[in-house]
Amino acid sequence: MASLRVWSSFVLIAGVILLLAPLICQAQAPAPPAGGAALDPAPVGTDAAVAGPWEFTFDGRIGVPTGRLKVGEFPTGSAKAGGGGTPGTLFRLRDLGVDVSGALEGSAAFHVTARDAVRASYLYYFLRGSTTVNQSVVFNAQEFTAGSLQTKADFYRVSLAYERTLFSQPTGEQLIGSVGLTYVNFNPTLTGNSPPQSGSAGEAHGRSNSEDFYRQELPVPILGLRWDHPLGQRWLLRAAVAGGGLPRVDSLRQEGGTVYLQQSHADVGVGIAYILGPHAELDAGYHFTYFFQHEKSHEDNNLFELIDNGAQVRFTLRF
Repeated sequence: MASLRVWSSFVLIAGVILLLAPLICQAQAPAPPAGGAALDPAPVGTDAAVAGPWEFTFDGRIGVPTGRLKVGEFPTGSAKAGGGGTPGTLFRLRDLGVDVSGALEGSAAFHVTARDAVRASYLYYFLRGSTTVNQSVVFNAQEFTAGSLQTKADFYRVSLAYERTLFSQPTGEQLIGSVGLTYVNFNPTLTGNSPPQSGSAGEAHGRSNSEDFYRQELPVPILGLRWDHPLGQRWLLRAAVAGGGLPRVDSLRQEGGTVYLQQSHADVGVGIAYILGPHAELDAGYHFTYFFQHEKSHEDNNLFELIDNGAQVRFTLRF
């Protein structure tokens, strides 16, 4: 049911974008050039003096995720000391019923000059599923007995980046580089059947349990490149890659001792963009996402990994 709801939501979003995009462009498009001259794609969305300094993007994705989730808790401060400490069950996302992912992302960029821009973006990732387990499992020192088990592993990501056009041609070909920071808020929750007095003292128990990965999170540096290659008067081939991470570093937090954080990000996209007018374009294509986070201290040993292959639709508006 969770997967069906995600699919239905994104089909509806994609349909709304496709229906509204031509109407927006028709309202903003200038009169055609005299003599029936064709629209030159070179300045469309690439020259702030022509299209305007502001740029907004809205996109949705549907994917097929794989990955891992584990939350270990040792409330006594040592994995060997006993008293309820447990490394936790290593879950595969597919075993948890998380077989469809969804993502919504929006960004706003201001072009300070024709070649320089500052962009802020917000991404929300939907990772939900349900399954039936045949034996007891452990998550954050809480036991869930055999039966129904629901997972909500949604997270959101906020980013701030500086963009610079590194190379451009009058035909519309361009290469854009970016450098910035990103921050992830991740708080996965499992809900299922728990035996009486399951788990360790100091933890929230009952039918649900969650782990606040975000409490040990740090901003992560990200580098990126985007390449636009014109295929005709209104078509572009677009490819983008971005990534970054942190080696094992002190998170500057204490939870049963120093918490060490390791994190990695990678995003790759390739698709076709259609120029709707001087102020808007619509593109669709393939998107790959990789996200890894590992937090470890004497008390915690938490791991999350996401590998996602999906389809993406994006609408861009400039003024």
